[in-house]
Amino acid sequence: MITRNNRMARQWLVLCVVALALSLPSTLWAQMRMPDPVQQDKLELGKKVYFKRCVWCHGVEGAGDGPSADRLFTRPRNFTQGTFKIRVTDSGELPLDENLIDTVKNGLPGSAMPAWGEFLSKEEIKSVVQFVKTLVQDRDFSDEDEELAVMDFGKNPWGTSEPYHLGVPEEDIAAGKEIMIKNKCFECHGGEGRGDGNPTMKDDWGFAIMAADWQQCWNFRGSRRNHYDPFNIVRAISTGLNGTPMPNFREKITVEDRWKLAAFVNSLCPRKKIDRLANKPINDFLIKSKYTVGPVTSDWNDPMWQAPEDDPRAKSRPSGYTDIEGGGDQYWHFIALAGQITRGERNFKPKVDNLWIMSRWSEEEQAVYYLVEYHNRFLSNDPEYPEGVAIQWPGQLEELFGAEKPYFIFGDSKKPVDIWKASFLPKNYDTTNAPNPDGYDLDISITELIGNGFEDVFEKDTPGGVQIVNSKYVQGRVKIMFRRSLTTENPDKTDVQIPVKGFVPVSFMEWSGFNKEHDEYMAISTWVYTILEPPLPASLIYMPPIVGSIFFGFQMWLIWMTKRTRKMVDDKTWQ
Repeated sequence: MITRNNRMARQWLVLCVVALALSLPSTLWAQMRMPDPVQQDKLELGKKVYFKRCVWCHGVEGAGDGPSADRLFTRPRNFTQGTFKIRVTDSGELPLDENLIDTVKNGLPGSAMPAWGEFLSKEEIKSVVQFVKTLVQDRDFSDEDEELAVMDFGKNPWGTSEPYHLGVPEEDIAAGKEIMIKNKCFECHGGEGRGDGNPTMKDDWGFAIMAADWQQCWNFRGSRRNHYDPFNIVRAISTGLNGTPMPNFREKITVEDRWKLAAFVNSLCPRKKIDRLANKPINDFLIKSKYTVGPVTSDWNDPMWQAPEDDPRAKSRPSGYTDIEGGGDQYWHFIALAGQITRGERNFKPKVDNLWIMSRWSEEEQAVYYLVEYHNRFLSNDPEYPEGVAIQWPGQLEELFGAEKPYFIFGDSKKPVDIWKASFLPKNYDTTNAPNPDGYDLDISITELIGNGFEDVFEKDTPGGVQIVNSKYVQGRVKIMFRRSLTTENPDKTDVQIPVKGFVPVSFMEWSGFNKEHDEYMAISTWVYTILEPPLPASLIYMPPIVGSIFFGFQMWLIWMTKRTRKMVDDKTWQ
């Protein structure tokens, strides 16, 4: 009896220990270790690298107040408090050396922090990391009280692989969406994950910041070289981002569910081939305007305007997609933007860095349509700073020779440009509104401009008939559809005449009124080309039935000849 009681007591003790362990903070299950101390022998080289490469943004004392700091969004990191974003350690803790080395080597996508691994040697990177650690004033990497909890993130449960990490089960993605809703991630990241949830966010130093746009994962901090890896998201959920309102969720979300949430977030980002130098999707230098039989509808929900943003070379299109009537082989074209920093009021921190373009043209209407869409977390309500987007063409295309093009910013005196500019403000909109699935109508106007250079941009006396046939702002995404006839009367020879055959230079401009952008203070693309897809030759319409009829007749003749020959053999009439 005593033995039995002892056995029961031991069992109860084990159960109590297990229960206690499960109730303890998860940090106790992490690997505990001391910070990496400063390596004194590397400080001399590290200091040289810092004052040659880093001081211009991060400042002499590492306070994020270098000469360039005011021109950058987001602001350079202030090192003095030891607050670092990308880590594998718990919230508020110092990073490991390997975390800092990765940040310096790979940069921080979506910010001005470049990938120094392209320019510095491994030894220089290791050394500058050691020097940066000496700039931390409020904490000590050699302090025994600075014990670190290195997080356990688990393993990728689906075994997906680079570069696109496809093949996650749909049920796990759906479960991740429910986890996102339960934890109210949309309050910051917006209803569709475009970062349009909270316009008042600030970092620990009081500077404005914005939530990540989940649909542009190439801008995720710490994601360079492997943008589609769900681990990037699991790490952020597990550790939080020090210095920002992004907390860690390790106590609220299990490791298993963190991977499911990451799968959902990851599913929102279009799969595109990435330019290793720019660290963004490869720019599409040719916009194909899809030939349309009959008129083009201005309803972008119509199948003729439906297309995934994924590059079909990276991710297969849905089954049966190419059978969609009027669509199927349509494409979104990715156009990169950069701040205009050539002259005038320079824009070093544009809020929009890419556009998505789709185009169709109608032989029946003799008109071309351009659907321009882009992510902009928040819009302006100030009439002094309206939002704007423009399409720029050579004004005298027929006089250009070969690959000749006007100057890409407002043209020049010898080669003018034809600019179609849409200016708008959202109706009944406030940046603090809750996500609105129906979106907001736009109070929009179109202005046709002639550009003969920076100092000579003016409105046309005789507009060429450009129209805005549809527009909307839906959960962080601007949608505007332009329409114009291929040709105009063009009395002053300033309207582009769009040929049915040939490549036509085109570029794009964007102004974020919310960011107080105006005039030359804007984002702009380089020149790309557009081409109208040729109509189907008439022969492709009538030849298939003719060829089919001939083939069918030939088959019938073969059958008749076969039967006739067999009959002759049977009757021996062939002798």
